[in-house]
Amino acid sequence: MPSELIVGKSNVRYDAIPKSDGSMPYGEDYIPDGALHCGVLFTPVPHGKLKSIDTRAAKRVPGVAAVLTAKDIPGKNFRFGSDTATHPGQPILVEDMIEFTGDALAVVGAESREALEAGIAAIKVEIEARGGVWTTRHGEKTAGERRVCDFEVTRGDAPAAFAAADVIIERTYETQLAEHAFIEPASGTSWLEEDGVLTIRVGTQLIEYYRAMAMMLGLPQSRVRHLGTYVGGGFGAKGVLTVEPYLALLTHITRRPAQMVLGREEGIRSTVKKHPFKMHYRTAASKDGKILAVEAEVIGDAGAYPYKTNLFLLGGMCIATGPYEVANAAIRCHGYLTNNPVTNAMRGVGSNQLCFAYENQMNLVAEALGMDPFEIRRRNFLQKGGKLVTGQKIEFETGLDSCLEGAIKALGPKRKAAPGKRIGQGFAANITGYGRPHDSAEAAVHVEMDGSAVVRVSAPDIGAGQGATLQTLAAESLGLRLDQVSTRLSDSAATPLSGITAGSRQTLMAGHAVKLAADEVRKSLVTGAASLLEAAESDIRMGGGEAWVASSPDRRVALGQAAGKAKAMGESLHCTHGYNMPGHEYENPERYMGGLGGWADYTFGVHATEVEVDIGTGEVNILKHVAAHDVGRALNPQSVEGQFEGGAVMGIGYALHEEITMTEGACRSQSFHEYLIPTSSDVGDFESIILECGEGAGPYGARGVGEPPCNNAPAAVALAVNDAIGGVVYELPITPERVWRTIQEKGNGKTGR
Repeated sequence: MPSELIVGKSNVRYDAIPKSDGSMPYGEDYIPDGALHCGVLFTPVPHGKLKSIDTRAAKRVPGVAAVLTAKDIPGKNFRFGSDTATHPGQPILVEDMIEFTGDALAVVGAESREALEAGIAAIKVEIEARGGVWTTRHGEKTAGERRVCDFEVTRGDAPAAFAAADVIIERTYETQLAEHAFIEPASGTSWLEEDGVLTIRVGTQLIEYYRAMAMMLGLPQSRVRHLGTYVGGGFGAKGVLTVEPYLALLTHITRRPAQMVLGREEGIRSTVKKHPFKMHYRTAASKDGKILAVEAEVIGDAGAYPYKTNLFLLGGMCIATGPYEVANAAIRCHGYLTNNPVTNAMRGVGSNQLCFAYENQMNLVAEALGMDPFEIRRRNFLQKGGKLVTGQKIEFETGLDSCLEGAIKALGPKRKAAPGKRIGQGFAANITGYGRPHDSAEAAVHVEMDGSAVVRVSAPDIGAGQGATLQTLAAESLGLRLDQVSTRLSDSAATPLSGITAGSRQTLMAGHAVKLAADEVRKSLVTGAASLLEAAESDIRMGGGEAWVASSPDRRVALGQAAGKAKAMGESLHCTHGYNMPGHEYENPERYMGGLGGWADYTFGVHATEVEVDIGTGEVNILKHVAAHDVGRALNPQSVEGQFEGGAVMGIGYALHEEITMTEGACRSQSFHEYLIPTSSDVGDFESIILECGEGAGPYGARGVGEPPCNNAPAAVALAVNDAIGGVVYELPITPERVWRTIQEKGNGKTGR
């Protein structure tokens, strides 16, 4: 590996202490003087027609300053990015049709929390309730009306491969509606600045929503400013609008500051969820363990509005054959509208659902052939130069063989079971994309006259250390210490725009933009240092805040001196630089939303889990979990390890506990009493294996690592449970009831689907 001074070291992140001692300000921690309390009246029914809304009594409630409905919106009543060419998007406030329980009918602003609650309660609505569509099975029958996307790709000759197969495994798998369960509620404030610019301060994954707010208010985009805060968890749900439109509308109409916190029950009913998938797989193999063909049909529940279901199901289609070279395939993915909660991005965006299906298939194929499940994976793993079902070439080393060997060794031999218990082990490999074709980002780097530097970039920090990573890249390029570099994030009026913090893309996109900008400024520092040291620019080295002559290390100057000299020589100490991700070339680009199919690159890995299952109750206990991924280059190994742990734990919760249960469009899960997320007692021993092949699309060969560890974990847990009970659980979450039922069916000689 190359020898950098800062990159590749477990440097303490600058946000570590403020987060630990509680001094880090989040969305609701800054409240302007005189701010109104802002709240929303949500629909009492999941589907129906709004016939009338009477706000007169609410406006008379003492302390109520404003009650706003759709007719008060001066611009476009539309949530940015929530529609398609054939299906309308979600309105900010309902004018006509109610499509799910998260639709908002009115916004109230009041002087106190008590007045706010009384004002919301006093609004009278007349709604004609209607029957809804609660499953995608209904959607299949009305495809012309409710289908939002339909993607299909073929490779080779799948029918011929199936005809020649020695083994064919055909099964159906289902995953659940899941909640993002971020700990910090969606919250924020808004106010008018002295020049009349409307400012929104909200924890978000995308500050570019200031444009949507300007469109809603009928204002020029330059008259709306979005300040992002540090985010206490988002996982995709804060990548769409939460409280922003209500705050913006209330402040714009009343000309007063406002504050809003979306309570847990309100948040669960109104924020986006993880797509439930129904996945039907057929896998063909030869007797020597070669996967000959895969056919898959994937159905996703988009919920009440399209949002980006098309993009995520397209992405799912591209990786539906998993981290394996499959010469013959036929994959179809489609999504349907229902009147369930809206589904959109959630850590993994389809990868974890599909991994649960294709890794179950690999084990079942191995069992049918009487082959070791590790060996069948080794014989089919994608390698550098291999191709996905779409024809996209894998440009870098995958590291899958090393990940598998590391996971096997780390998990160790199966331990002995206690009476009434069984022990099982599961291993799951995966492929997860990061970055998107045709993506772009900008960043600015400025060196001050004392040699210190400021990095400006809009990337929100959602807890994974995005700001610290960008600080590291700038410091390395400029030859500065970390304490000499400040990072300014998420201000739409002052930071170059770098897009959403999602899809494991910011290190790739903003990281490259920062490095390119810093490299340009470095040239000026080198020029200044070379002049002061009377040396050739090619002989100048920089690090630790100093510049020196490589052939005579004792000759050195502080970079502040080099900066001053460079400035005097007319060199620029500032650079704003962009980075553009090229698209892929496909034979039929119309199949891939104009070339948006797939990701810029992929991260691979293997997880291993050992579980203990109570045969009498079906209860599952995680004994140990191992996460192994090849990350290309770990820019900060400690931060990478944190992503491994956090992602895997989230995946374990998705495997065993987490599910939003619905009754005809109404959420039965309304708090963390009903929606169970894992705690430290649910995880068991944990081990991270960070592998670095040195190859990846990001700076210094880094790969995106925010999502991949979340995607293997559910499959690894499921396969471990299957190993323990000698059967197959085909649905997530793997509840004690489902485990117990599978044990009973196995005992009765029944087979799975």
